Amino acid sequence: MLVSKYLDSIEGTEKEPILLKSLIELAEDKDVAQLLDKPLIGKLLSALVALSGSDSIEDFRQTEHYENIKDWGITVFDLEKGYYSIHPGPKHMKMIFAVMAIAGVGLYFLKRRKKQIL
Repeated sequence: MLVSKYLDSIEGTEKEPILLKSLIELAEDKDVAQLLDKPLIGKLLSALVALSGSDSIEDFRQTEHYENIKDWGITVFDLEKGYYSIHPGPKHMKMIFAVMAIAGVGLYFLKRRKKQIL
């Protein structure tokens, strides 16, 4: 499920404060703080930290961080225990597939060219 759809589904329910509370623990983690300035993962973690500091999901939607996380996927195992996984969503998977396909084609032609030279 996309993070944007998940946030829509829990907004205004008893699950919203549980999610925000679990994200506060993540935001206070020293290892997470060290990753905030890294490309890609830093944007995702910054968005999670911003969500943890928001009063509500509606407030979070008004920030620039919402755009950085809305297309990611989320799988929730046990929200009360903070067991959830945020992973690349369909949009990201298409980009990954395209890069892998280009790399594969490039390697194919490099290998083919190497055989021709020998």
